[in-house]
Amino acid sequence: MTVKKEINKIYLQLNAPFSIPDFLDVPYFPSLDGWRAVAIIMVILGHAKLTVLPTSLYYKFAEIFIYADLGVRIFFVLSGFLITSLLIKEFITNGQINIKRFFIKRVLRIFPVLYLYLVVVFILNQIFDLGLISDHFLGPILYINNFSFFSGTWLTGHTWSLAVEEQFYIIWPFLFSILTKKLWLFCLIMILSIPFFKVFWYYYPTYQELTLAPFTSNADAIFSGSLLAILSYKKFFNINQKIWKIKGLDLLFISVIFISTYCVHRGYFGLLFYPSGSTLCNVMICLLLLRTIINNKILLYKFLNKKVMIQLGLISYSLYIWQQLFLMPRNGYSNKLSVLNFPLNVIIAIVVSYISFNYYEKYFLKLKKCIII
Repeated sequence: MTVKKEINKIYLQLNAPFSIPDFLDVPYFPSLDGWRAVAIIMVILGHAKLTVLPTSLYYKFAEIFIYADLGVRIFFVLSGFLITSLLIKEFITNGQINIKRFFIKRVLRIFPVLYLYLVVVFILNQIFDLGLISDHFLGPILYINNFSFFSGTWLTGHTWSLAVEEQFYIIWPFLFSILTKKLWLFCLIMILSIPFFKVFWYYYPTYQELTLAPFTSNADAIFSGSLLAILSYKKFFNINQKIWKIKGLDLLFISVIFISTYCVHRGYFGLLFYPSGSTLCNVMICLLLLRTIINNKILLYKFLNKKVMIQLGLISYSLYIWQQLFLMPRNGYSNKLSVLNFPLNVIIAIVVSYISFNYYEKYFLKLKKCIII
């Protein structure tokens, strides 16, 4: 009987109106910029592995401990959490969301630096005859580079993750408006269905694109972040819960993330980690994010809030775009573009991204803040 009462209590709470918890009643979370920095560091160091000899010490270290796709997963969870939080706050304030304004703000944030990058790559292709064709540009321009409609190449291949996010942005405000009270259920269904779909895709790979695998197999991380936001604004979490104060819990979460990612990459314990490894990672990332928002006493919070991490997080999107140009695999494009040695290639990528953010993107970010509509 007690179990039934608890289930009913949870169900009623899930269907209760949104309200802003104390720990989220602030305009800015610096810890999340710190997490962006962690994510982009993983991406950069993971890609940098391809610019060194396989016999080098760094390559061997990165092969075991650094995973670029884990960095992208953190970006996805962050995106789901932040975008859904913004929509919920707008809904609480206005009783509805302005979809037109949402799209304009997303365009101003995402389009400018990507299209500038594509123009630069196009010019380099004309100068150095890199062999890039229209397919290599059309996929990124249309934000469908995660599907196989167009052929891919390294210089624009990283835009697959932007495509996944953009596809999420296209559907999410409409789903939010239609399923406001049951949004939690939609997210839960999406998250729990992915392990079963992965088994299906494993045995029937020809059906992957037909069942939208290029989107759904990655968007589960975004929906995990979205569900985290929904549960937060349904008051499922608060600063007095003991879990946020347990010492050493961060190390446990990080260990689970690393072990599951390691096993997925190497095919170990495939029956468990192949279908469910990414779901487990998403849950652990969500718990870490929330812990570093709620508890400002832990060491991880202090690390994420260091000035260098905040600054790196601020330019993380620009850095994600530009790093692909400087971290090309050895012997890529027939050496027509000189490959800089590690770690100089990383340093130059950061410098270019800093310039891009401060002297180009900031103009569009200011426009974004002025959107009233």
